Amino acid sequence: MPTARACLSTSVVNGKIYAIGGGWHNALSTVEEYDPATDTWTRKANMPTAGKLASTSAVNGKIYAIGGATGGFGPVSSTVHEYDSATDTWTKKADMLTARWFLSSSVVNGKIYAIGGERGYDQGAVSTVEEYDTGLTASQPDFNGDGIINIKDLLKLIESWGQDDPIVDIAPPPFGDGVVDVLDLEILISYWEQPIDDPTLIAHWALDETEGDVAYDSAGVNDASVIGEPVWLPEGGKVSGALALDGIDDCAFAQDGLNPADGPFSVLAWIQGGALGQVVISQLDGINWLSVDPTLGCLMTDLRESGRDGIPLESEAMITDGAWHRIGFVWDGLYRSLYVDDILVAQDAQHGLGSFDGGLNIGCGTDLAEGTFWSGLIDDIRIYNRAVSP
Repeated sequence: MPTARACLSTSVVNGKIYAIGGGWHNALSTVEEYDPATDTWTRKANMPTAGKLASTSAVNGKIYAIGGATGGFGPVSSTVHEYDSATDTWTKKADMLTARWFLSSSVVNGKIYAIGGERGYDQGAVSTVEEYDTGLTASQPDFNGDGIINIKDLLKLIESWGQDDPIVDIAPPPFGDGVVDVLDLEILISYWEQPIDDPTLIAHWALDETEGDVAYDSAGVNDASVIGEPVWLPEGGKVSGALALDGIDDCAFAQDGLNPADGPFSVLAWIQGGALGQVVISQLDGINWLSVDPTLGCLMTDLRESGRDGIPLESEAMITDGAWHRIGFVWDGLYRSLYVDDILVAQDAQHGLGSFDGGLNIGCGTDLAEGTFWSGLIDDIRIYNRAVSP
């Protein structure tokens, strides 16, 4: 290296190694790039703040220098700086919550985890772990919200090829480039046939339990209490198990809801059975999210804008014929849409959705009225805080 030093950190971007900071009695701000293809070193822009015993991690072509010490024996820093090798510039980012040096960091799914370290000279080690979201994580390629990347997602991408489709335009992160192309395809293929850890999935009741009075939320902490005497069917669902409800008083209740007025969201579920006027998902003291219309047995929603202009959205897709159906409501901030078996069956524009913050009922109406309890099976309920494309 051009500059001899200890206590530095290194990261790799585009096949080049960046030696960052370091020092011994004093901290350095030096940054040097090594190109193994040519066996040459190049001096790059200094860090804004000298630092040693920091940790660096690379996310989507940018390097993040985290923590460290700004002098020989301190002070210990909580700073985070982002280096863009394409422009050879540094940008100050949000500070780490805990100042420390001797820490380590690693990247998982575009997020950096700062692990361990010391609070300062002779102050002992810490077990602290903090997560930093760079905002550069690519959008998830699970376009239809079924939890796995497969041919259905590929077909969605092909349908939007060459177009500006914000749901499918996932590269480069974080907001895409205005066109669906090979960059988006590469990200999708990298996840192929993998179950996906989607941070936009804010609730997921798989309903695969075998017994008990709790339906666990595998995406968060919003477990639902099972009420009445529904029957768990470990092998009888569309996706593994399912919950069988009697249409009289069986349901489940999740205490924490989602306010429809907060922004785009999607709710999806597999159902079988049902009857006129029955409800799959509703909001306590609020509104029915997914239900059967009272005359034809078709999918409908009461999610609507406030005031006299707000009306239910009804489809002509029957869902009470005894077959399994995947039903969904999607709100993208402008349009509300209903889907049955991944087919758009009703859509209209709205100025917004009414504000409600009650918990969620699974298998009955918002007021728990007689006739709104579901008679049949419910399976694999998913709620996303984004618009999906079933």
